[in-house]
Amino acid sequence: MAEAPARALTHSRVLRIALPVVISNVTVPLIGVVDTGVVGQMGAAAPIGAVGMGAMILTAVYWIFGFLRMGTTGLTSQAFGAGQGGEVAALLTRVLLVGLGAGTALIAVQVPVFAAAFALAPASAEAEALARDYMAVRVWSAPAMIALFGVTGWLIAQERTGAVLAVQVAMNGLNVGLDLWFVLGLGWG
Repeated sequence: MAEAPARALTHSRVLRIALPVVISNVTVPLIGVVDTGVVGQMGAAAPIGAVGMGAMILTAVYWIFGFLRMGTTGLTSQAFGAGQGGEVAALLTRVLLVGLGAGTALIAVQVPVFAAAFALAPASAEAEALARDYMAVRVWSAPAMIALFGVTGWLIAQERTGAVLAVQVAMNGLNVGLDLWFVLGLGWG
């Protein structure tokens, strides 16, 4: 396959690529913030601390896989620029498989991982128990969250940052809606 034609690097092109990524990065911490705010409506301090602590621990654990975003961006942009559509598609498949495998492994080893996290950052017995419950639910999203790092890098490499923003907004909007429904609407706490 022939190389893709070179496109001029202009300020507007850089802004068109960067602005959606900046906005989507701002939405990432919103999951923990919304969880904390919704649980705060329950009126007790321990659940608020538990959700904040659990969100912080899960964010730190998930960010270990941030290399998927950076590595996938570089490899995909090289293949994309060289016009190797098959390799671009193969990279997406690989990163989805890595995300699925790493997320499944994290679900399998969640007990010692969470124990190590609480050994480093201890909390009251009540807050720790609630945080473990919160993380035991949220850890099931690990395959999707980890794969999302790679998918984001794959999209950025092709200058499809509007899609990155759309995925983040949809994911966070669904989280807000489900938080409100489960915690406040159904009273699940």
